[in-house]
Amino acid sequence: MAGRMETDTRWEKADNKLHREEAVPAVEAKQGRSGMRILTVLVTAFVLAFIVWIPVEIWGNNKGEQAAPKPPAPSQITSTAPKSSNETPAEIEAQHR
Repeated sequence: MAGRMETDTRWEKADNKLHREEAVPAVEAKQGRSGMRILTVLVTAFVLAFIVWIPVEIWGNNKGEQAAPKPPAPSQITSTAPKSSNETPAEIEAQHR
């Protein structure tokens, strides 16, 4: 043990009993066990998240490709640009009516 443990007794009014308390040194109180259990839980959660994430990404990409409209073929594209640079927007609009 790193330090001396002190014992204190006190009377607790709530339950009318004598309680003994031991003061633990700060250095000893801050010591923890090895983190293998926590590391195992974190690694397992990480692996499970990827096991779920990968199929969701694949499924989402397939659904996105199915829902996206196909771009028109180059032969179907029509030019809406004015034929000459001197035309006004009103003239262009009149031609489309």
